[in-house]
Amino acid sequence: MITFKDTYDMRKKEIEEFIELMEFLEAKEYSREDGISEFSKFFYEGKLRIHLTFQSLINILKSNVSLMIYNIIEYTVSNLIDSIYDEIRINHLSYIDVNESIRALWRKAILKAANDPKANFNTFLRKNEEIIDGILNNSIIEMHSRNTLPAGNLDGKTIKETFELHGIQVKTSSRYYRPDILEGIKESRNNLAHGSVSFVDAVRTDSIEDIKHNEEFAVAFLEELIETVETYLSQQNFKQVL
Repeated sequence: MITFKDTYDMRKKEIEEFIELMEFLEAKEYSREDGISEFSKFFYEGKLRIHLTFQSLINILKSNVSLMIYNIIEYTVSNLIDSIYDEIRINHLSYIDVNESIRALWRKAILKAANDPKANFNTFLRKNEEIIDGILNNSIIEMHSRNTLPAGNLDGKTIKETFELHGIQVKTSSRYYRPDILEGIKESRNNLAHGSVSFVDAVRTDSIEDIKHNEEFAVAFLEELIETVETYLSQQNFKQVL
């Protein structure tokens, strides 16, 4: 968890610095002398002479920040889930040692391969045998977030459902749990990742203040989530209650 939190803090700082850069450029655009902005003087009158307009540049930067916000959400959620699996592995816990939620997830993760359209009945039998052998032999539970997370689709609803499947209740009553904001961040990410919109157009209608507002709520939500998972781990709630 320590390494994860160090990286989390670094990524949060990068986003905040990116937002500061946009605010700085916006201030330069609004600061004018003889009707010419400081932004224009720097970019268009010197040797640099770029072809991007102020608005196009800001829109591209806003899209990049939107991606960065989604990435820190995905990074945080996947690492929190993996921290649970790490504790299970470190404590050498088998099927009978973990709670019902973890048991169900483990079985589902193994049987996931049987849902592949190319899979056949033999695949199902082989995976079923893997589950039975793991239980009978008291094998240590081995899991990874890549097998239990909905890739590229993390929003308020899927994050809540994912943690509930592990026996963790997300604080939906918190003012920082904003499914509308998280849904918007996910949609922007997916549109950019799939190339359905350009970086200039993706968040054109959002102001820098809107992006900053989204970042603040997303980060506050993640930090509450980190605290919730830390409590879950310290109390070893992944274990079966005897």
